[in-house]
Amino acid sequence: MKIVKIIIVIIVICTSIVFYSKYIGTSGLETREYRVESDVLTSNFSGIKVIHFSDLLYGSTTDLKDLEKMVEKMNILEPDLILFTGDLISNKHKLTENDKKKIIENLSKLEASIGKYAIYGDFDFDLNSYESIITSSGFKLLTNEYEEVFYKTNESMYIVGLPSSIKNKIDMTKSFEFYSDENRKYTIVMLHEGKSIKYIDESTYEVDLILGGHSLNGKIRLPFIGGLFKDE
Repeated sequence: MKIVKIIIVIIVICTSIVFYSKYIGTSGLETREYRVESDVLTSNFSGIKVIHFSDLLYGSTTDLKDLEKMVEKMNILEPDLILFTGDLISNKHKLTENDKKKIIENLSKLEASIGKYAIYGDFDFDLNSYESIITSSGFKLLTNEYEEVFYKTNESMYIVGLPSSIKNKIDMTKSFEFYSDENRKYTIVMLHEGKSIKYIDESTYEVDLILGGHSLNGKIRLPFIGGLFKDE
């Protein structure tokens, strides 16, 4: 009997952990705000708002209701730039035409005064319709590419998009063709995996802000403990 009770307790604990990890630990939308200061930025850029989000994993971590709430909350913040760093759809979710329609419909509602930009995550390379979904939603897809953007006046900054290093080759030379030590401007780099930072570290390019995802803040999240098994 004692062994049976122990087995039952173990089953209950394991079931509770799985339930929490899938349905509670991944629910809700948490917004974090950070103030960014830099000697490279002029006063002209004071007040610029950048929203970064990543790893929607639609069909697993998020569903349609989550997406609708996310879009609504983002628009309330009235951003100037919206940056998405990959993994739009869960690789375990079979995407339907209705899914595509709803995702495009909602992402298209996102408003940013300067623009919306996205890169490839590792899952996105396995999704044939990723580019069409992203571009149809009003995002510009940057793959080893850069974009010069302007805010208020003719002063500019650069956004660099590096694809997932798991599924594609990162080309730093192509991505930083604009770079000049003599006339350096504020540079934001979008990447997917944290380990891709090594390409920047090993280069001669100076960047000011790096935004990425992939780690999911821990593949398993436990109450009071946080994320476990982070994949950079």
